[in-house]
Amino acid sequence: MGTFDDRFWTRQLPRWSGVAAILGGLLLVVAAVLHSLEPSGCIGLECETRSMRTIKGGVTALGTAATLFILLGAAGLTLMARRSGRLRNLANAGLIAAAVGFAILLLGALIQAVFYSGDFPWMPLFVIPGVVGVILGFVLIGVFILRSGLLPRWLGIVLVVSSVLLLAANEQTAAVLLAVPFGLAMSTVGFFLWTTGGRPYADPTATATAPG
Repeated sequence: MGTFDDRFWTRQLPRWSGVAAILGGLLLVVAAVLHSLEPSGCIGLECETRSMRTIKGGVTALGTAATLFILLGAAGLTLMARRSGRLRNLANAGLIAAAVGFAILLLGALIQAVFYSGDFPWMPLFVIPGVVGVILGFVLIGVFILRSGLLPRWLGIVLVVSSVLLLAANEQTAAVLLAVPFGLAMSTVGFFLWTTGGRPYADPTATATAPG
């Protein structure tokens, strides 16, 4: 009979982190869609004559909750890697990079909201490294899924592609909707985390073709 650590931290927690990933992905989709409905803002030199698109409190709350839930989902993947012994360093590196990226973005947003009333001139110094950290983190997690076989390999490809698409996302224009594929990808990751219960995914094709 396994210990509490064996039963919960390496089996039950990855499964419940799947629920977190599903919620986080869906909340991100809702936040992106709601934000896209606001009047378009400005980019670069346009900001000399036009105002930036503001982020309403409700959208900010949704985005923050989505971030936390998505990171919990990524943490579940690292626990799956620990349990299986497959590519643990790669999974850990992805989680750390994504968490640091999100922390940088959150810090910049807090400084902007508290001290600059939404017009922080040095915000790019937070946005650029923060976004790069998030994208790098989830690309690494996607590669981990692809190479480890703990979840369907196609899901790793989807996560990598949707993460790279975030490079073109822009909260000031309709390009904010490029966050939607990533949110759906994370919800799908969460679905498989939940249904597999933290165990490696059983490929039905491999099972059918295996020698009897």
